[in-house]
Amino acid sequence: MIEVKNLKKRYGNKLAVNDVSFTVENGEILGFLGPNGAGKSTTMNIITGYLSSTEGTVTIDGCEILEDPIGAKSKIGYLPEFPPLYPDMTVIKKVKLPKKAHIAEVCDLVKITHVKDRVIKNLSKGYKQRVGLAQALLGNPELLILDEPTVGLDPKQIIEIRNLIKSLGKKHTVILSSHVLPEV
Repeated sequence: MIEVKNLKKRYGNKLAVNDVSFTVENGEILGFLGPNGAGKSTTMNIITGYLSSTEGTVTIDGCEILEDPIGAKSKIGYLPEFPPLYPDMTVIKKVKLPKKAHIAEVCDLVKITHVKDRVIKNLSKGYKQRVGLAQALLGNPELLILDEPTVGLDPKQIIEIRNLIKSLGKKHTVILSSHVLPEV
């Protein structure tokens, strides 16, 4: 599913990612564990195509991220550490979509059905995180990349998100990052 070879990322003289190589097979859950500043988010941003590497390659299901970015990105659902949400919009727009059943399924899966008509800025951190996760799941991508998906959540929400990630691993390949050992 994913093959990362000899990945490096430099910011001037600072080496943020140094010769990282790994593979992730379909249906696996891979955790990046390391302290803040270790290069976890940088690596994930390179995998998603948000950043380019200084050296090395990333291939997602046969599509090299720099040579075929549209093909590679079409297979990815991404939840960054700080979900890019529009705070003045409702969780789900009130428009007729042909994928209504899919949207309902995703809302139910991440437990946001009862808040789908609320304005995002009025949601708790936990629900904002769930909305970001729902956005990553829309389109049923083969690969989910989750950058510190439980940061800032309360203990109950952390358990719920961990259980959700375990269940997502049955249908998706998942890469997640954390600086907390029990998280990974």
